[in-house]
Amino acid sequence: MPLFRTSSLPVDRQWPSWCEFSAGGIFTVAPRGRFDRHYHDCDEYWLVFEGKARVLSEGVEYEVVRGDIVCTRAGDEHDVLAVDGDFAAFFLEDELLPGGKPGHLHRSAELADGHVVPPMIVATPGPGA
Repeated sequence: MPLFRTSSLPVDRQWPSWCEFSAGGIFTVAPRGRFDRHYHDCDEYWLVFEGKARVLSEGVEYEVVRGDIVCTRAGDEHDVLAVDGDFAAFFLEDELLPGGKPGHLHRSAELADGHVVPPMIVATPGPGA
């Protein structure tokens, strides 16, 4: 079985002939780091292995933690909206749609510029809680 070291990122189109992934690797987002709302011409999967975040996928916001898998269909935007400490996930991009383009695709130049990812606001229990 071939080995792909995600430390040499991204692992892009170097898969064995029987594997139909178009890209894969690790991404990290720190509080006040940057991320971009984007979509792909393939399905994408994030396997969260560190931290906690509020993410957007297919128009729905989710709070994700270590062990969660975010699955986003081709053509649907996704984003990291806020993080609680450092956030890290392994990503896999599935086979490109016929005629599809690889990488992050954006619906506007503003979205391509990305945004600052704020820290999550974590509610603390009030007195007597």
